[in-house]
Amino acid sequence: MANFNTHLAVAGSASLAATGLCLQAGMITQGEALLLLPLGIIAGMLPDVDSDHSLPARMVFGLLSFAMAAALVFSYYRQMDLFTLSLLAIAGGLLVRYVILNIFARITSHRGLFHSLPAALLSGLLMILLGHHVLHWTLGFSWLAAAFVAGGYLLHLLLDEFCSVDFLGGSFKQSFGSALTLFSRADWVSYMIMYVAVGLGLTMLPLPQLTI
Repeated sequence: MANFNTHLAVAGSASLAATGLCLQAGMITQGEALLLLPLGIIAGMLPDVDSDHSLPARMVFGLLSFAMAAALVFSYYRQMDLFTLSLLAIAGGLLVRYVILNIFARITSHRGLFHSLPAALLSGLLMILLGHHVLHWTLGFSWLAAAFVAGGYLLHLLLDEFCSVDFLGGSFKQSFGSALTLFSRADWVSYMIMYVAVGLGLTMLPLPQLTI
């Protein structure tokens, strides 16, 4: 498994590069770039948020609270006055940082279900649904944000697997194969629930219209 600093450096570099490419291609505005950049970094740390109140969990939920506040401002700045919008952004950030973090810490175990491929897929699906239906982003931007989230999540898992290989000794560490899992008999109930959630997410997924 890669350590915290490695995950942070890789997630930050990858998110910055991807955001820069999207800006260069004219796919997003500068304001949208300020949302995608922290989303990519957060996603690159997401699999470690089940480590209760450790530094990765606090940092991820801190960044996630900032992203939630920014997303609320970005979504409702035309519909609310400054005072109301500020209260909404602060409330959204505090809700994520303290309430959701505490609930999450109680119901998860470290390096379990969240270090898996279906968890990466579910994170992307939830981002599309949250962005399009709750934050009222355009469908195209919601899909792009989902790509950042799912991509950053998958990058974390791949980095863990990469660090589980002893290239000099030509051997595998005991943790090899534990990040890119599809199913676990020991935790089969949780995996089944996650696959049901993925299935429900796919049925609710709004698809972009392709023009020919």
